[in-house]
Formats: sequence, structure tokens, C-alpha cells
Amino acid sequence: MSKQTKTLAPERSLQNQDYPGLFQGADIAATVAQSVFFNFQKVYLGSLIVGSMIGASVVIVPQEYLDWVYTTMALILVLGLLMLWIGRSRRDDKAWFDCRAIAESVKTSTWRYMMKGPPFSEDTDTNALFVEELQRIRSARDECQKHISKIKNASESAISEAMRNVRNSDFQSRKKFYVSDRLLDQKSWYATKARENSEIGGRWFGWIVFLQILAIAFAIIKASSGELPINIVPVITTLAAVATAWSQMKRHDELNKTYGLAAQELSDLEALAVDIVNEDLFSDFVEQVEETISREHTMWCARRDVPLALVQGKR
Repeated sequence: MSKQTKTLAPERSLQNQDYPGLFQGADIAATVAQSVFFNFQKVYLGSLIVGSMIGASVVIVPQEYLDWVYTTMALILVLGLLMLWIGRSRRDDKAWFDCRAIAESVKTSTWRYMMKGPPFSEDTDTNALFVEELQRIRSARDECQKHISKIKNASESAISEAMRNVRNSDFQSRKKFYVSDRLLDQKSWYATKARENSEIGGRWFGWIVFLQILAIAFAIIKASSGELPINIVPVITTLAAVATAWSQMKRHDELNKTYGLAAQELSDLEALAVDIVNEDLFSDFVEQVEETISREHTMWCARRDVPLALVQGKR
């Protein structure tokens, strides 16, 4: 083993700025596109709620103000429809999914490069091979380049100093670094996200059930006595429908299951790390971990109709 491979891996965790510029650009572009997509949805769903509230209140509005009330309601609904149309035209959801697929593909390739996993096992021409891999990932989604090119970090180097240091470290240091910064980090992320989605999904379900029961109660009161000045039932049912639509967009239940399964599978692999005693076994171990992470992301893409050619076997 050469002197170069006897250096120690960095003590600090790998940060986003230590990954290739393509990952940094795609990661930020995906986050921005996701935020924009959900903001458009919020405005659209909000317009439905406000429109239903205005519609329910017209019975108590003086006659001379009815034209203004109906005009306001129409403008709000038109605004919501416009946001829905603009959002569909912009396709921020597609930009989010595709940029995320690029980011995760680059991330997996980066870890394989640093751990000397296939196809980066040999030291000869490895850097050129890694750059070619990034180019392949980028060219598979040319339409994302317009989003990524706007991000300043996208111009960072394809191979950072931290990446070189990890790759050039000795076997034990690389193994320790991989287990702590990749396997355990991902396991913790999946477990945390599974719990969060379970809790949030449960809360949304509770609100939906509460709103449905409330609508039934007001409908019974209205039918039996007719004393309510405002028919609030349509407002409550609209709220329930909006809550259901939002919960379905977020897919909390699905993410709870897939993230929980990924965390369990990584926990199983964690138990095998102690038995890794040489480079060959470590290479196979890295491949197992990356395939496990890739499986979850492949399912994520499949649920969103993202073609899998780019992400198959990647994370």
C-alpha cells in the first residue's frame, strides 16, 4: 500500500460543499422547485377556502354590497385558477423530481468514488472516469440544466479536496468514515423522516375526520332547526377536501412506510460492518448499502413517474 493511501480520513462530516458542483446545483435547484410548486398549490387551495367562505356569507351581506362581494369572490377564484394554470405550465414538480434524481445519482457516485467501489476500484484514470459519470448523469436530464445553471454552487469542482482525501485514506479510515457518514447518517435520516411523516400524516387524518364530523353536526342542526344564519356546511366540507388534497400531495403515509423500511434495512447492514476485514468485502458492503438506498429512491421516483434510467442503482 502506498503512502498516499495511508492518510486518515477527515474527522469532520462531509458537507454539501464537499460534493461535486453538479450535486450542489441540482440539490438547491430541486429544493427551490419544490418550494415554488407547493406555494402555487397553497394559493390555489387557499382560493377555494376563501371563495367558499365568501359564498357562505352572502346571506348576511346588505343588498347594496352584494355585487362587490360576488366580484371579490370571482376575482379570488380566478386568481386560484390562474395559479393552477401557471403552476401546471411551469412544471416545477417535474423540475423538482428530475433535479432530485440528478442530485441523488451524483451523491451515490461520489460515495462509490471515495470508497473505491465499482466502477472506481482502480486508481488508474479514476478521476476521468468519475467526471465522465457526472457528464452522463447531466446529459440524461438536459432540460434540468436551465435550473441548475442558475445556481452559483453548480460551478464548483467535480472532485473536491475532501473527496480526494477520503479516497486516499487507508482502508480502516475509509470504512469508519463510510459507516458513520453514509450508512448511519442515512439510517438516522430515514428513521427521523419516517417518524415525522407518521406524526404529520396522523395529524392531517385527525383534522379531516374532525372536519367531516363537524360538517355532519352542522348539517343536522341546520336540517332540524334551520336557525343558523349562515350555511357553514359547504365551508367545512371545502376545508376537509383541501386538507385531503394537501395530505395526498405530501404522501405522508407512503413516505412513512418506505422510509421506515429503508431505515430497517440499513440497520441490518450496520450489523455486518464489523465483519468487513478487507477491501473486497468492503467493496461488496458499499454496493449493498448503496443498492438499499437506491431502492428507496427508485420507489420515490416511480411514485412520481420519473423515468428510472437515470437513478437505477444510484442514490
